[in-house]
Amino acid sequence: MAEKNSQENRSRQKKSFSLKKYIRVDFKTLQGRITIGFLLMGAFAIIMLISSNYSWNKQINKGKDLIALNKNSSRLAAEIQQLVDLTTILSFRYISTEDEFFKNDIENRWFNDIYPKVDELDSLVREFGDQDVIAFTEELNAHLPNIKSKQKEAISELSYESLNSEEVIDDIMHLTFLTNNIKDELARAEEQSIKSIEEAENNIPIILTIEFIIAFIISTIIALYIIRSVLLRIKYLKVNIRELAHGNLPEEMKESEDELNSIIRAINELTTNLKGITRFADEVGKGDFSTDITVFDNQGHLGESLAEMRNKLQNVAEQDKRRVWFNEGVAKFGDILRKNDDNIEDLSAKLISELVEYTESIQGSLFIVNKEDEQNIKIVLKGAYAYHRQKFLQKEINPGQGLVGQCYLEKEFIYLSEIPEDYVSIRSGLGEANPTYILISPMKLNEEVFGIIELASFQPYEEYHKEFIEKVGESIASTIQGLQVSMETKKLLEESQMKAEQLQAQEEEMRQNAEELEATQEEMERQSREMGAFNQAVSISTMVAEFDKEGKILEINSQLELQTGWDNEDLINLDRKKLFLDEDDVDWNQTWVNITDNMSMSKSAKLINKKGQEMPVIAHCMPVSDENGNPVKIACIFIRKENF
Repeated sequence: MAEKNSQENRSRQKKSFSLKKYIRVDFKTLQGRITIGFLLMGAFAIIMLISSNYSWNKQINKGKDLIALNKNSSRLAAEIQQLVDLTTILSFRYISTEDEFFKNDIENRWFNDIYPKVDELDSLVREFGDQDVIAFTEELNAHLPNIKSKQKEAISELSYESLNSEEVIDDIMHLTFLTNNIKDELARAEEQSIKSIEEAENNIPIILTIEFIIAFIISTIIALYIIRSVLLRIKYLKVNIRELAHGNLPEEMKESEDELNSIIRAINELTTNLKGITRFADEVGKGDFSTDITVFDNQGHLGESLAEMRNKLQNVAEQDKRRVWFNEGVAKFGDILRKNDDNIEDLSAKLISELVEYTESIQGSLFIVNKEDEQNIKIVLKGAYAYHRQKFLQKEINPGQGLVGQCYLEKEFIYLSEIPEDYVSIRSGLGEANPTYILISPMKLNEEVFGIIELASFQPYEEYHKEFIEKVGESIASTIQGLQVSMETKKLLEESQMKAEQLQAQEEEMRQNAEELEATQEEMERQSREMGAFNQAVSISTMVAEFDKEGKILEINSQLELQTGWDNEDLINLDRKKLFLDEDDVDWNQTWVNITDNMSMSKSAKLINKKGQEMPVIAHCMPVSDENGNPVKIACIFIRKENF
């Protein structure tokens, strides 16, 4: 509102015409001094105009034209000097900021302002016709490209030293020398023109000559006084501007009441802003990017550029801080995983407590996927931490059950900023509010989920938090996979050791059995040899026949062949009655049952020889079994009764 009122006041001042604004009669301001000088010269001019004739008026007009030409030429020379100084200042600004605006502005100044003014000055001095002035102007025209090339070289190298070199300063001083000589020569030429007019007008009365001389002297004194006062003020400004150009910050200039006061204020304001830039650079050098120092009120090209630079540096510092936090966290949890990789319960408790504290969360849970039964996968809570304390909870979740189960199936982040009242099961005993942000992240490796991390906080989780949790989750998943493989290997090793021990015991038992079997075999061989000898003896001295279950003759021995006259081939597969008659003549099936049940049977019987004669014998019958203990035949030993 205040700015708007100020603009309205300035607008009213522009609209209102005040003679005092344009004419001031005092010696405090340049305007007042010039006004007094012109008033005096005007008074004498009026006297001379009244007392002169047409010829004098003509000469005066000619003199005025020459003076105007001189002033325009002097003005152009001074403007060229100021513009070159301005391009030097702009070069310093470009080197300090590297803003292309200043570089483009320098080129525009040279091609749109300096060179056109040099051409205009050359045209004026050639119209004036003074050869000395023309010579100085030509030298000026030839000297300016040297200054421009040195500025361009300093800009391309971004070098303060090149711009502050003695060679550049000498060029600028030489430029000042040329412009001053042009102005001096113009002033001298003007004096000569006036003198020539005076000499040519010998018909003018002496009084007019005296008046003209007096007026000229007074005007010269006034002009010299004005010029001297202006040059002193300009020199004062120039010294401070040069200090600024050299990178020094002068003290605040004292304000005055003349027209240069606006320039002084501008220089003071520039100095203040440059001091602000210095303080800003000091703070930035210390790494403090949060400074509230405003340069040029954060307006204009330089102010906006510095504000933008500060914001970018703040962003860079924040990104560096986050990157350091991320890398230190990854290293920290990698160290935890290396030192606690032997027990999954202890590892889970350590991980979730450190993770909650590192991310400045309020509470967290760590779930491990149990895939021992592929048909009944469970997500088991292995570690819980809340409000700076370890929590001992037991919880199992099925895939798809709740947010944790959903996260397991989807294998993606779940981030909530609005949490139901009954979702958080762990509450603080201090009456603190429930957390407002939930982050659930799968711990996956090669698209396989090994567990779930659940964190809760009062503050929102940034993107770099999510990336960190994902990275740590991947490392945890890798460790869990290795731990599970290690546990499975350990289990298999234990089972292998147990089986090896059992096998060793079995081998020992088998060895003992083998020794016993060897002893048994030796005993059996001995018994076999004895039995073989016995059988041989029996076979030689005793009649033996073998019968099957149907009572068919299977075999007879040689002694039975000898006593009965039968051949073994003649009786094979014939009925027993062909050779052997039971006194009771019972059914053979019953005889088979009696023999196999009682394991033996003795009874009287008759043998029939090949001639049909009967031979009374005692028959001793016993079953013969296979390897499974099943009776397959009956062996009968026949002993003649007369042997008893």
